[in-house]
Amino acid sequence: MPKISMLIPDADLAAIDEVADHNRTAFMIRAALDAAARIKRQREDAEIRRICSTTAERDIRLAKKFESTLGDGLE
Repeated sequence: MPKISMLIPDADLAAIDEVADHNRTAFMIRAALDAAARIKRQREDAEIRRICSTTAERDIRLAKKFESTLGDGLE
């Protein structure tokens, strides 16, 4: 199995080395963990948006259905 550094272009490795503080592996692992957390958060956010959208649509349907009686409780 090839080392990961063999699969990354030299220019990209040089850019990583500039900021990796002499620990390329730890830097790459940290970047991968950050990316995984970001992707997980995006998926969670998408699920929340889907649920909110569904709930809002249901609320609108209920409001239209009971529109004539909604004011009754306020009097």
